[in-house]
Amino acid sequence: MSQFMVGRQPIFDVKLDVRGYELLFRDPSFSRPDGDSMTADVLVHAGLDVGLSSLVGDKLAFVNATRAFLVGEHEFPFPASQTVVEILEDVRRDPEVVAGCHRLADNGYRLALDDYVWEEDDDPLLDLVSIVKLDVLALTPVQLAHAVEHRGAFSVELVAEKVETHQQLSACQELGFDLYQGYLLSRPEVVEGQTLSPSKLTCLRVIEKLCDPDTSAREVERTVQTDAALSYRFLRVAGAGASEGLFRRLNSVRDAIVLLGQRRLRAWLTLMLLDGAQAGSDELLNIAMTRARMAELMARALEPSLADSAYTVGLVSALDLLLQAPLSQVVEGLSLSRDLEDALLGQTGVLGRVLADVLAWEVGGEDFRLRSGTAPADVERCYLQALAWATDVCRVLTLTGH
Repeated sequence: MSQFMVGRQPIFDVKLDVRGYELLFRDPSFSRPDGDSMTADVLVHAGLDVGLSSLVGDKLAFVNATRAFLVGEHEFPFPASQTVVEILEDVRRDPEVVAGCHRLADNGYRLALDDYVWEEDDDPLLDLVSIVKLDVLALTPVQLAHAVEHRGAFSVELVAEKVETHQQLSACQELGFDLYQGYLLSRPEVVEGQTLSPSKLTCLRVIEKLCDPDTSAREVERTVQTDAALSYRFLRVAGAGASEGLFRRLNSVRDAIVLLGQRRLRAWLTLMLLDGAQAGSDELLNIAMTRARMAELMARALEPSLADSAYTVGLVSALDLLLQAPLSQVVEGLSLSRDLEDALLGQTGVLGRVLADVLAWEVGGEDFRLRSGTAPADVERCYLQALAWATDVCRVLTLTGH
C-alpha cells in the first residue's frame, strides 16, 4: 500500500466555464524524478487509481509529454477524444518528434505547445497543434500581442496561462485569448489516495508474454493473476469503460484483459514500470492471493465454468483490506457483473456460497459452517494448496519485484 497524489488545475474558456483540466505531477515524498517518470506517474494515478472520469468528468485532460511519449517510445492510454498532449518547451523539433506528433494527431489526439514563445511562423509543429499556451508572466505585452496577431495563419486556440491578476486577465481578454489558466481563477487541486502498486517483475513478465506470438491469452491471464495489485488495476480501468457503456460488465480478470486489448495493456504496463511504485503490504497481499486461489479451486470442483469468476470474487473480497475502503465502494468502481456483485456484497449464488466458505475457513472458530456443499476435507485441501501457491507467489514478488 502506498500513498499517491495527482494535481489538476482547470482551464477556462472566455465565459469562464471549465474547458478542461491540466493534470499535474505531485509526490507525497517531495521527490522529483525525470520527465518520463513524472508523466507516467500522472497517467497511472489519474487513469488507474482515481479514474479519468472521476478526475475530469467529460472535460479535456491536458497531459505534459516528454520526447519519449511524442516519438512513440511510450503510449498514451487515455482516450484520444479527451486528451490534449502538451509538448514541453524544451522538446527539439527533430524529424522523429515531428513524425510522432503527426501520428498522435492522425490518431485523434489534440496537441498543444506549452510555454510557447512565438517568434517566427516556421515551427513545424504549428501546423499540427490546435492549442498554444503562453506564459503571461514570462512574456511582454508586445510578445503576447505578436502571438495573437500571428495565430490567424493557424487554426489554434491561445491559452493565457499563469494568470495571477485581474489586470492580466483583462489584458488577455482584450487581446482575444480563447482560454485562461492561473492562480487568479483557480489554484491546482491535489487529489490524494491510497493505491496498490504492482510488482515490476510481474509487469515485465506480462509484457514479455504479450510480445510472444506463441503465448495464449490464458497464459497472460495467469501471469496477471499472480499479482493482486495488477489484477485490481486492470479490473478498474476496464470497469470504467464498462460503466460508460464501452464494454460489457466484467465477470473475471480475463474479461478485463480481453476487453482492454494487447495495445492498451502494454501501454499501461510500461507506464507502471516507469512510475516506479512500491509494493503493498506483504501479509495483506498474501491474504488476497490465498482467497482468490482457494475460491478458484473450490469452484473448479463445483462448477468448472465459474472458476475464473471465483478467482476474481476471492481477489476483490480482500481489496477493502488492501485499499482501506468499504467493499461496496470498491465494487462500485469495478463494473462487475450482477452475479459477481451479489456474490461479493450478499454472498448469494454459487460464487457467493464459495466466498462465504472461503471467509469462514479463514476465520475458523466453533460455529464454522459450510454453505457451498463442499466437504470439509476438500475445503481444507483447497486452502492448503492456495496458501502454498500464494506464499510462493508473494515470496517471488517480495524478493525480485521492486
